[in-house]
Amino acid sequence: MIDQDGDSLPKPETDWTTDEVQNSNYNSKALNAIFTTVDMNMFSFITNCTSAKNAWDTLQRHCEGSESVRQTRPRMLTSKFEMMRMEESENILDYDRGLWEIANEAFSLGDPISNERLLSKFLRSLPERFNIKICAIDEAKDTT
Repeated sequence: MIDQDGDSLPKPETDWTTDEVQNSNYNSKALNAIFTTVDMNMFSFITNCTSAKNAWDTLQRHCEGSESVRQTRPRMLTSKFEMMRMEESENILDYDRGLWEIANEAFSLGDPISNERLLSKFLRSLPERFNIKICAIDEAKDTT
C-alpha cells in the first residue's frame, strides 16, 4: 500500500498470511531475547530497532567494530603478544594471566596461539632471575 505522499505503508495485520504471522512472532521472540540479555548501556543502542536482525547488526557493529577494525585486531593482538615481557616487579601469576588473556582473545578472534608458542614466549620473556629455573625446566622436560 502507498499513502498520498508516495510512501509505502505496512500491510495491515488483518491481511497477513500465516507465514507472515509466524515470521512476526519469531522476530518478536528474537528481539525480546536480545532486549532482555543486554545491559542498559547496550539497550540504549537498540531501543528503536524493530527487527531482531537490525538489533543484532547494531550490537555487532558496536561491539566488534567495522570490518577494518575486525581485521586489525588480530594484528594488534599479535604485536601485543610479541612485545609482552615480564617486569622485574611483576608477579609470575599476573604475567601468566596476561599471556592467557591474550591467548583467549586470539582464540575468540579465530587466530589461536599454540601451547608451544605460549610456553616458548613465557620462558623467553622471564627476567634473568629465573634463568636457573628455565635451564632446569629445559633439561627436565621436553618443552616442545
